Amino acid sequence: MTTNDYFDQEMRVMTPDKVMQPRAFALCWDTADEAERRRRGQKLQHLATDALGTGGFGVAPEAFKAAWMACRQAYREDPAAFLEQYLETGSWFSSAALMAQKLPELHYVVEGFLAQGLALLASPPKYGKSWLAMQLCLAVSEGQPFLGMPTRQATCLYLALEDGRQRLQKRLGRLGSHGSRSLYFETNAPTLAGGLLVYLESFLARHPDCRLVVVDTLQKVRGDGDRASSVYAADYADVGALKAFADRFGLCLLLVHHLRKMSDDTDPFNRIAGSNGIFGAADAALVLTRAKREDAQTTLDLTGRDVEDKRLVLRFDKGACQWRSLGSPEEVERAQLAQHYAADPLVQTVLQQLDAGGGKWQTNAKGFFAACEDACGECPVDSGPALARALEKLAPLLHERDGVAYRAASKGTGGRVYRFARTSRA
Repeated sequence: MTTNDYFDQEMRVMTPDKVMQPRAFALCWDTADEAERRRRGQKLQHLATDALGTGGFGVAPEAFKAAWMACRQAYREDPAAFLEQYLETGSWFSSAALMAQKLPELHYVVEGFLAQGLALLASPPKYGKSWLAMQLCLAVSEGQPFLGMPTRQATCLYLALEDGRQRLQKRLGRLGSHGSRSLYFETNAPTLAGGLLVYLESFLARHPDCRLVVVDTLQKVRGDGDRASSVYAADYADVGALKAFADRFGLCLLLVHHLRKMSDDTDPFNRIAGSNGIFGAADAALVLTRAKREDAQTTLDLTGRDVEDKRLVLRFDKGACQWRSLGSPEEVERAQLAQHYAADPLVQTVLQQLDAGGGKWQTNAKGFFAACEDACGECPVDSGPALARALEKLAPLLHERDGVAYRAASKGTGGRVYRFARTSRA
């Protein structure tokens, strides 16, 4: 509880910009003595509304009453949380105070995909991550979809620290852009040690609507400081400072980075260059990988604290110099199955056997292989488990296009029986 002397002292140092803040009202109610509450309320009201010449701040009585009533309603809903929220001076806070706060909604640069905070975009060299970063900036600056996902229009700053003006102009032209007043570039920014954060803050002061900053690349702003004592600590400190900056201004700060040459089929995020301090300090990470560098399709993996893990299959359109999303791996696989459905040896075998058997066919794996070889010359699968997986994927298309119902049942000997029946034409 606040003592009477403490309250009176607070009133003596009260300022016009604070007299109508929730903390001033909380001071009035932070006592168990009802008479004292009334005294404090009257003193605060006189201080706020009395004329300037009589020791008050000249606030309109109606405005004071409206602020009082709004805070009074919040106080009545949870007195303890209200008082703690506005009177605690330490950095700790209770869960009740946290839940009583009206915090702004998390800002998503790309809806459900890229939120405010610090994010990494990593790939091996020459994979097109800078094209992807510029495509992202153009989409956000214009409020246009990015990889098929909606964005929130905002000013963007792209630190293209490995490019010059000629290359940036050429890339914008190839992307079909005539320029935007909401997208800014910088090709020569200071390092973290040289004042990068002060530099960025000066840009944000002039462009408060900026919600996306891209740093291409992270290594360019780290400099060549001494990291011999602890690589992890240095990585975490550098990336942590950038994260704190992003959190402070409520923007998305995307760091373009590299992957190690070593492969990891179990977790692509293990390939992010540097120690775990880089990945650990980030809020989200996007990684571009391919099974082989010459592959036409690229996998984009996303993980983060405020987004659901996601995997997309991308293709780079060389004509438009833009990345296109083909969907999830499952969607891509279904599309490929649909495209090659009529020519699929498994489909041809099933339909041929159904025609010969009056609309029904039952077989085991060995019988299916033999029928497939007779119908098509060879079978694309060579084991029972592989056959079961392939038929399971084809089952929806068999039913949709040719009215074929499929189910598999296990035999006591460990194998499977595959049953097909034509029900109706799709």
